[in-house]
Amino acid sequence: MAAGHSVPGRLVDSLHTTFLRPGRSDLPVRFQVEHLRDGRQFSTRVVDAVQDDRLVCRSTISLMEPREGVAHSRRRPVSASVEDSIELRELAEADGGLGEYWEGFSAVDVRVSPESDETPLHSAAPVQNIWMRVAEELGDDPLVHQAAIGYVSDLMLMSMAVAPHGHRAGQERSLGERWSAVSLDHALWFHQPARADEWLLFEHATPTAHAGRSLVEAAVFGEPESQVCHVVQEALVREN
Repeated sequence: MAAGHSVPGRLVDSLHTTFLRPGRSDLPVRFQVEHLRDGRQFSTRVVDAVQDDRLVCRSTISLMEPREGVAHSRRRPVSASVEDSIELRELAEADGGLGEYWEGFSAVDVRVSPESDETPLHSAAPVQNIWMRVAEELGDDPLVHQAAIGYVSDLMLMSMAVAPHGHRAGQERSLGERWSAVSLDHALWFHQPARADEWLLFEHATPTAHAGRSLVEAAVFGEPESQVCHVVQEALVREN
């Protein structure tokens, strides 16, 4: 949002964030915007998130003017519909509930599609197809929807980071008890406009992990069935 407000009329094309220190939810965050470049089509910004005069994370953000050009998309993966998918809270009951991390969390609706037994070529474990949307109507500002999609994109990645080691979506309490994990970096590419307050399908996969660093990605699909966003994150994971 900070980068977008510095370039009226341009929307986020990509975002690359490096997490440097743990942040705290009970302290305000100051966002400092550095203008790197303004070209005819693209603008580049660096945004630092600062808490208590400590740099928590740094993002490099590319923004561009909407325009016509070459377009194509892979098909949306085969998945159960929203109606046939299971609410995350309901799915977690067999694991003793969602756990402390999710207490009071109501900003996003999360539904999990029944898992396939097939492991695709691009993942080390069966993909987790998860439907998500922001629970409240967000209005029509496309920058707000991009920010909300970025927020939502981070919710279920850790679950996929340890999927090759027996974890499944909905076992969120077990995830916290068995594993310690932190995000090292997070990247998004926005391909076309999408509304965060409408259902989006996130196809989660993990192609590789080594030395405790697990790479996770999510292809995000809207309506019609074209890909609207792509997410990649590296997480540092260890077993407790």
